[in-house]
Amino acid sequence: MRFSKPLIVETSYKQTMKPFIFALSLLVLFACKNDDNSNNNTNNFANLTTDITKGTWKITYYFDDNIDETSNFASYTFTFNQGGTVNAANDLFAENGTWTYEDSSNDSTDDDGIENDEELILTFPNSILFDEISEDWHITSATTNEIVLYDVSGDGTTDFLTFTKQ
Repeated sequence: MRFSKPLIVETSYKQTMKPFIFALSLLVLFACKNDDNSNNNTNNFANLTTDITKGTWKITYYFDDNIDETSNFASYTFTFNQGGTVNAANDLFAENGTWTYEDSSNDSTDDDGIENDEELILTFPNSILFDEISEDWHITSATTNEIVLYDVSGDGTTDFLTFTKQ
């Protein structure tokens, strides 16, 4: 004689699991947040504000208007101070300027339409030589030993600037 009771238990178990799996699927589906339209400001280089003030830096690459001009700055050492000032000096000359880190939520000085990016803003108001690097530089990468920057000039060319810690 064959019993049908195990078949009833098995059917009951499947019927109980289907709503549970369905409910779990809905929970997972609605727990995920779609934020594709939100402003995802991430500040990947915020550590720059402390790293840049530790030690001295040299320009190891400067490419301006399709010309490598690194040699124009080879003798200069840059000291970035916590108060937002920067000093560029060699054996004969010293120039003071300012620096500011602008996070991705602030595009107040943006002059090229690139939104939600991080920038290092350098200003040397009293120097023709350092006027070339007085820009709102977009940060490509920033480590404790190297800062890689770029800027899109008004004529559409892209300039590059790299500082390396000494």
